[in-house]
Amino acid sequence: MVPEMFRRRFLLSGAAAGSTLIGVGTPAWIAAIESSVNDDLPVRRSDGRWPGQGSDMRDGGMTEQQTVFLDDLRQRCYQYFVDAADPDTGLIADRGRADGSGFSDHASMAACGFGLSAHALAGQNGWVSPGVARDRVAKLMVSLRDRVQHERGFLYHFVDRRTGRRALRSEASSIDTALLIAGAMHAQMIYANDRVISDAADEIYQRVDWRWLLGDNDCLHMGYTPEIGILPAQWDTFSELTILVLLAIGAPQSPIPARCWEAWQRGPVLHHQGQPFMSYPPLFVHQYPTAFFDFRRLVSSGGRSFWQNAQVAHRAHQQFMKDLANADPHRMGHYGEDLWGITSSDSAHGYRDWGGPYHDGPARPDRGIDGTIVPSAAGGALAIVPQSAMHTLQYQRQAFGDAVYGRYGFVNAFNPSNGWVNPDVIGIDTGITLLMASNRFGDQVWTPFMQHPAARRALSLAGFRAAAA
Repeated sequence: MVPEMFRRRFLLSGAAAGSTLIGVGTPAWIAAIESSVNDDLPVRRSDGRWPGQGSDMRDGGMTEQQTVFLDDLRQRCYQYFVDAADPDTGLIADRGRADGSGFSDHASMAACGFGLSAHALAGQNGWVSPGVARDRVAKLMVSLRDRVQHERGFLYHFVDRRTGRRALRSEASSIDTALLIAGAMHAQMIYANDRVISDAADEIYQRVDWRWLLGDNDCLHMGYTPEIGILPAQWDTFSELTILVLLAIGAPQSPIPARCWEAWQRGPVLHHQGQPFMSYPPLFVHQYPTAFFDFRRLVSSGGRSFWQNAQVAHRAHQQFMKDLANADPHRMGHYGEDLWGITSSDSAHGYRDWGGPYHDGPARPDRGIDGTIVPSAAGGALAIVPQSAMHTLQYQRQAFGDAVYGRYGFVNAFNPSNGWVNPDVIGIDTGITLLMASNRFGDQVWTPFMQHPAARRALSLAGFRAAAA
């Protein structure tokens, strides 16, 4: 089990004009990786899309009203990454007030990773001019390379937004470094012809000494602090670790062996309507890797579909919330098809690493579940369970209005049973909503990220192959 203290996330189609997805001057290490890609992996069609990416996912079968709502939500989410960026470094604040009146002095590396993707998406979608988007990506990317404190390439979880120095006695974090690199890879493929952006992205990825945090059991440690050294806790059980392990395997320098993909435990395994699925309760563990890696038409060497696993986990979560409503109608009677979604978030009583289900059998409100709704749980599900995610988000906006939906989209959390509304938004939760909404709008993160040779090399070495038609 992953210790909660290291899991907390406190307190982020088609190229834009003037940019390209694949450019000239490809670095030698990328060319070498590309030449070793497994031929069993799907190959993009001539229209730039992957097998299984049909027109149904380009608009998701959405009505005009849904399309307008989702685009409004995306632009509001993006506004956070504009307002929360330090004017000098571009580093993205970990959190801020929902009305834009203030931001944390510390940035989070995961939020910066989502920020790189957010700026690239803004240029693609015309929310800002291509030049403005490029400049924002470049400023942030160069600061991450040159100004942010790291240990052997592993970036500190939280850093001062102005100086880039370690903040809050945080760890040099393996998972947060991976999420930052994923955003850098996405942005690099959008701006592949831009040497400033591409070179900085290469250097950030290449300098990470992945083997330094690899344990004797072939599992990665969670990080390092000067006070403790390498942290004893490891990524050894199913969680968001999938993106970390894959990027470490596919790394251009100091990669971990491909066998490490098989080292972590495929569990715990729960069941929903007779279907088994790997689980860790907060939904973000399924969403963060899936925001970047397009698992829809892939299976692992053992035949497992991580895409189907994520879908079943989300459906199980919705049923879990209905069961809680039946068990405690006074506090949780509002949970159901209209209002669902719990993932790590703020609460009226502090930060909570909550979600569900936690086990097979009768539902219980573990970890203090008290009726809170976390909009990013559904926001991060927009490409995974599109209809039910869209339904609850539209209902939340319609039912609660400006109290929960404002300058940056949805607040981080709110509780209909007692009227509590979080005054904050959190960068990573706003970020996952933006990225997954953009995947629903035409695979806008998946398509460029999956073109990155390191992503394809990682999948190949880990034994992924095209699923049977």
